[in-house]
Amino acid sequence: MASFDKVIPSGQEGKVNLSVKTKNMRGKFTKSATIRSNDPQHPSYRIKLKGTIKRYITVQPSPRAYLTGFEGDTLSQKLTISTNEAEPLTITNITSTLDDKITYEIKPLQEGKAYELNVTTREDVQGRAIGRITVTTSSKNKPKLDIPVRINFKNELTISPSTLFFGSIPLASQTLESLITKQIRVSKERGEPLAIEKIIPSSDFIQTAIETTEEGKEYRITVTLEKDKLQKGVLKETLEIHTNYLKKPVFTITLKGKII
Repeated sequence: MASFDKVIPSGQEGKVNLSVKTKNMRGKFTKSATIRSNDPQHPSYRIKLKGTIKRYITVQPSPRAYLTGFEGDTLSQKLTISTNEAEPLTITNITSTLDDKITYEIKPLQEGKAYELNVTTREDVQGRAIGRITVTTSSKNKPKLDIPVRINFKNELTISPSTLFFGSIPLASQTLESLITKQIRVSKERGEPLAIEKIIPSSDFIQTAIETTEEGKEYRITVTLEKDKLQKGVLKETLEIHTNYLKKPVFTITLKGKII
C-alpha cells in the first residue's frame, strides 16, 4: 500500500509512504513501487523496499513436529521455542489434542529466552494422526502458540494393492487374457529377510505365480483367472498370502469384478 504527496511545489520535497501487509509472511522480503510524475527527465522512477519479518516467537528447526517411522518404533522430535521480543518469555501451560498418542516435555535452554520441547510417541501407537500442541506463553503479542503435529507410522511389510479390481470381464472378448491378469507387489523395508511361504486362493480358478525382484526384500505376484473355469456373475474372491513376517504372517487380498 502507498500514500504520497500528489503535488510538490518547485524546490520543495514530497513524501512517499509505503506499507507492507506482513500477515503470513516471514523472513526476508523485497517489494517495489513505481513513481510516475510529470518530471520530463525522470517520468518514471522505481523504488524498492526491503526488510525482514521476525515472528514474536519462533519454533526451530521447523514450525511443526513431524514424527515418521516404522510401527513398533518410538518416534521423537526436539523443537526449540525462542522469543524475539525484549521481554522475557515464560511458558505457562502446554496442552495437546493427541494426549493418547504423544507425550511432551519442555525445559529451559536459556531462561526467559529459549526452551526445548521434546515430543515423543506413546507405546503401541499405529497408523497416522494429525493434531496440535498448544503452548501458552507470557507474551502479550503471542499468548498462544499452536504447533501442528503429524504422526505417520509405516509398515515394515507392504503388500499392494489390497484389492484387485478386474472390472467387467466379457468372456467373448478378444483381449480376455489382459483382462484376467493382475499383479501384486510385496516389499519389506527392514528386518529379517522376507519369504512368501504359500498363497491360498478362495477358488480353484485363481492361479498365482511368484517372481523375485530382490531376494528377501521384494516380490511380484501375478494373479490370473483361468478363463475356461470362469462363469458369468459377480466376482468376489480372496487370496491369502502367508509370509514369515511374525507381526502379521497372513495378508488377505480381495478380488472384485463382474464376469459378463
